[in-house]
Amino acid sequence: MLGDRCERCREAGPPGGSHDRAARGHAVTRHASPTPRGAPGGTCPAIRLGRVRGSTTAVTTTSTPHRMPPGGVAVTAAAGVLTTLLVLSINAGRFVTAPLRTAGLLWPVYLGLLVLGVAALAGTGRWRRTPVWGLPAFWFVGLGWMPYAWRVAPDPEWASREVLLLSYCAVLSTAALLLGRRASLAWWRRGWVLSLVLAGAVAVWEMTTAQHLWVHPWPFQPRIAVATYGNPNNFGIVTLAMLVAVLAWRAESRSRAVRAGLGVAAVACAAFAILSESRSAVLGLVLVALLDVSRRLAAHPGLVRATVAAHRRVAATLAVLVGMLAVASFVVPALAARNPLVRMIHAALQPETAASDLFRVRVSLLGLRYWRESGFLGTGAGSFEPIMWNDPASGIEIEANLHNAFVELLMQYGVVVFAAFALLLLVLVRVWWTTRLAARLRPRVGIVRTELAGHLLVFAALGLTASSALTLTVWWLVLANACACGARLLDLRAPRDRRGPQEVSAPGVGGSAG
Repeated sequence: MLGDRCERCREAGPPGGSHDRAARGHAVTRHASPTPRGAPGGTCPAIRLGRVRGSTTAVTTTSTPHRMPPGGVAVTAAAGVLTTLLVLSINAGRFVTAPLRTAGLLWPVYLGLLVLGVAALAGTGRWRRTPVWGLPAFWFVGLGWMPYAWRVAPDPEWASREVLLLSYCAVLSTAALLLGRRASLAWWRRGWVLSLVLAGAVAVWEMTTAQHLWVHPWPFQPRIAVATYGNPNNFGIVTLAMLVAVLAWRAESRSRAVRAGLGVAAVACAAFAILSESRSAVLGLVLVALLDVSRRLAAHPGLVRATVAAHRRVAATLAVLVGMLAVASFVVPALAARNPLVRMIHAALQPETAASDLFRVRVSLLGLRYWRESGFLGTGAGSFEPIMWNDPASGIEIEANLHNAFVELLMQYGVVVFAAFALLLLVLVRVWWTTRLAARLRPRVGIVRTELAGHLLVFAALGLTASSALTLTVWWLVLANACACGARLLDLRAPRDRRGPQEVSAPGVGGSAG
């Protein structure tokens, strides 16, 4: 362990005093100390902030007091509350939009939130991170292209509807990003957890009563849930965004009670994803779980081996019981009849499922053909369905959506808008990739990095699975959350880079990393 309390700390009195709490505001020169690691007394907080584990090199650190953004705590708290409510309201769907539309308050509320987001970040400098201004920049390019997309659209009614829905998505996703940026990721996570409570309550009601909110006539199995999302695929995949937020919150929490509650919430997310009987949701669930496990193993090398070695009998017993239960759920008729995984596997083996998957590929290829025929500038807003219906060579004889939001964006709005979109995604992937080394040394970086990867995974899954995710506000909300994670990652990385390679935070600081 490095050093003892610095001279100014000794003069100020015993450890834990006011000087200790404010120690980060003065410069400290520290040297190696023979005090063994783990010995009582520890180090001065000003020294501990920049401690290099195992180092015997003298290091000089100068830190500056934290500056509160303009407006102080009240504005930050208000922005956080609005972020949570915005995440919840978007997931609530028509529970919120229907009353606002009836009262004629939809646009005033949406634009008001955007103005508040801009005002919250004004003068803070927090907008300078590329993921923060990258999303509004993409929307600026997209909405600037709308006059052309509207002019070339084959059906003005479809074009008007899609432009309106995309405008909602642009305003709400940008407002959520700006407000959340003024606050913190914790407020995003609270919004997703509250959304889980709401969606879970609706889903349980659907599964127990075989009644549903807004989809009539009901085209799915009577007791399958869609909650507020209109489709089992959408519901199952959005629960993964909730799971990503729950796991990140749990990893950063130090409270056993909070961690226990969030553990229950994580199990609920997994259960709803499986009960949606969406293959994409189950595959996404496996990938999100692997992301979290890999983060844990990186933060605690040898954790699995040590745990199993310490509890061999318990681990062996649990493994046998889980294995027997898993086998029984597939082979015992009474259990297999209630196993959603059995129904999913059975459905996947049916010829209709293979035909459905092939149909998705066909319509995507059809969309790419229309894009090429447009001169790569786009076929116009809301144009895929009208063009397909009037194309005798399409080979599609039923009414269908494109089922691929990425191809839909490219086809309808062309290479210019799609290039801005792809650039934003590349920025987020680059942030994720370039922080991989920092994540091994700093658990909080690993937590946020895993959260970013999880939201990008959910964004991709929903875009490739939903019939038309392009106009789903929740799809763009997930992207905004990913941008917030990317900006936070850059924040966490920047201080270490400025201090130099000797400044490495001790594992476990600021979160449990568990």
